Amino acid sequence: MKSSSLVRATTGVVVIVAGIGFLLDNLNVIDFSFGAYWPLLVVLAGLLLFANNTRNWLLPLFLILLGGLYQLRELDLISFQPWQVIWPLVIVAIGLSLLFRRSYVSNLASKNERDDVFALMGGSQITNTATSFKGSKVTAIMGGAQIDLRKTGIADDAVIEVFSLWGGIEIVVPENVQILNKINCIMAGSEDKTMQKVDKKSPRLTIAGDLIMAGVVIRNTPSENFGS
Repeated sequence: MKSSSLVRATTGVVVIVAGIGFLLDNLNVIDFSFGAYWPLLVVLAGLLLFANNTRNWLLPLFLILLGGLYQLRELDLISFQPWQVIWPLVIVAIGLSLLFRRSYVSNLASKNERDDVFALMGGSQITNTATSFKGSKVTAIMGGAQIDLRKTGIADDAVIEVFSLWGGIEIVVPENVQILNKINCIMAGSEDKTMQKVDKKSPRLTIAGDLIMAGVVIRNTPSENFGS
């Protein structure tokens, strides 16, 4: 069984058991309450997310740490508030992610073959016109970054690697590519607003990476107010 199928099956079983348990508790058949062990559900959620996609470990790590610290507090093994250590650990985890995360793009295209976009406390926009686009990196830190691929010939398997911290990224794509969203969101969001016209022979564009308190929008036409 594939990991994603196993995670879905495990999650489904946990939800069903919890639902039946709460029902029987409401009917006074059994005493079903988590009591001091409710943080273990947060830890379980982190473990399931990690099992589903081992590349995106930042959010699972955050949930496991959060649930573990609250569990220790519920058992009176620690006296401080977990948030006092969670936020510094989140910052450390962000730094580790930037240093050691696996690159999705480098295996497909060298730096000289890419039009990478970087925005720091400002805006940056690029229109790519490559005849065989293989990949790019788009980074926005407290700023906005846009890459326009409408004039690009996209290779069979292309990748855009994204990273944003307190920023926004807009990816403009032609209608004839399949979009595969593999973005890891931490207090963030990614939105696909495209209207694709594809078939089995259409090239595939994978968008992967990490968002932290940030957003990515995938569109067929650029927004009028981007960068304003």
